[in-house]
Amino acid sequence: MNKVCVIIPALNPARELIDYIYDLLDRNVSQVVVVNDGSISSCIPVFHQIARIQNCTVLTHEQNKGKGRALKTAFEYVMNHCNVHGVITADADGQHSVQDVVKIAKKLMDHQDSILLGVRDFGQNNVPARSYIGNKITSFLFKSLFKIDLQDTQSGLRGIPINLLPSLLTLEGERYEYEMNMLIVAAKRNIPIKQIPIQTIYINKNESSYYQPIRDSLKIFSMIVSRSIAYKRLNEGEKHGI
Repeated sequence: MNKVCVIIPALNPARELIDYIYDLLDRNVSQVVVVNDGSISSCIPVFHQIARIQNCTVLTHEQNKGKGRALKTAFEYVMNHCNVHGVITADADGQHSVQDVVKIAKKLMDHQDSILLGVRDFGQNNVPARSYIGNKITSFLFKSLFKIDLQDTQSGLRGIPINLLPSLLTLEGERYEYEMNMLIVAAKRNIPIKQIPIQTIYINKNESSYYQPIRDSLKIFSMIVSRSIAYKRLNEGEKHGI
């Protein structure tokens, strides 16, 4: 636990994020990196207070660039400034409990060749319809095209070994589609994706989420299909010595 960094992309976070970070550090998380992805001015005091917390760093995008870019910004910082064996990505809206973050962090120490994916139970009654439908469609497409059955393709709680970060920095995607591309590339490169059950938490039916069901889902669906076609062509070329 003393060799892991928790990364939290944040857009207009509530003050509860401060207590959340203190809880993580109390559980022996060694470092926390928060990315202010172009938040409104009223949220600046929250980031200022977070920046004063020991072993916590705040990185800032002056304008909103998207979750994918925020993750890349944090990955690059960790590679250059942190002595850790891996990172845990978590959301800033309270969907990922401290207990689950710690669970992923502990398991990451024993899976330095894999991506750990925190998976929720979408059969529970508290799951919003848009989240249920979106995840079911992306999971179906992923299984159909890449032959891997993932229960929760849209989970933002992930454990990633430090040695995978350089390749992840080169992936396409600036917003939510980046997280899907991460799973697609793992499937194509035979990087194991270990599924870890986590709590299914939706606060106020996920109203604080910046995920746009139509726009972002279309980007994700398009990426899954296009990457599958490209992967198929690559395999066919290799079989014919191209």
